Amino acid sequence: MTGIIITSENKSDLKLFFEMAKRIGVSATTLNDEDLLDIGLLNAMQKGKKTDFVPREKIMKTLGKK
Repeated sequence: MTGIIITSENKSDLKLFFEMAKRIGVSATTLNDEDLLDIGLLNAMQKGKKTDFVPREKIMKTLGKK
């Protein structure tokens, strides 16, 4: 699946995009500000992910705890 995010403050512009999506047979949905922030956070976390697993001991040592 591939997607596109289009943002606008103008509701009539968004309505036009929804109508175009319906006309060409693709799905479209609305996202609120919280949804957009969640997507951005997930994207940042995925880019920052360097390893699959970090042992608890190493995390505690880094945090300066036993």
